[in-house]
Amino acid sequence: MDIHYKSEQIKGLDRFYRANLINSIIGIKQANLIATISSQNTTNLAIFSSGIHLGSNPALIGIFSRPRTAYPKQTMENILLNKQFTINHVNADILKRSHATSYKFDEFISEFSECNLNERYIENFDAPFVNEAEISIGLEYLNDYKIVENGVVMIVGEVQHIIIKDSDHIQENGEINFQSSQSVGVSGNNTYYKLKNHRTLNHVVSSIKFDPDKLLD
Repeated sequence: MDIHYKSEQIKGLDRFYRANLINSIIGIKQANLIATISSQNTTNLAIFSSGIHLGSNPALIGIFSRPRTAYPKQTMENILLNKQFTINHVNADILKRSHATSYKFDEFISEFSECNLNERYIENFDAPFVNEAEISIGLEYLNDYKIVENGVVMIVGEVQHIIIKDSDHIQENGEINFQSSQSVGVSGNNTYYKLKNHRTLNHVVSSIKFDPDKLLD
């Protein structure tokens, strides 16, 4: 039998159940560690699953930050202040340590040291990378946009650096091989998934006559 929630029923659900339902209903997303640095040179790490690509030329990526509440959003504050941040893929080897970064540490305490992760720096870029990550992206802040309906903020960054630790992690066509990098997906707030290549299909070319035998087999 179907489970069918209507709008008013969704609003009436237990808030934790509702949060898990809505967070996971869109599907599995890549788990990432967002790394920043404060004006006092305290590094910060936060686990995110809200990264989206906004275009490849220029190469833009967006992340979403929840509304500011009683405690400061250190990731967003640091990005707005220093204009640089990194996105680092969570992999199977660092999953538990990455998950632990969601603990609300004091703003002068670095999640790197508390969660046994190591900083990596590159020349002329202030924000730290996660040394244990197999895939990392360095970004320059461009803009931010408030979602008026709920106060969520989308931060837009332009890709300045891509660091891939092993050539096996990138395919000939430029796509990342998440199975090789052991990148981890997340659904809801704390359920993680292994990412495995199911199948690679042919590129659909609209200028060629539609052939259901080839596209729908």
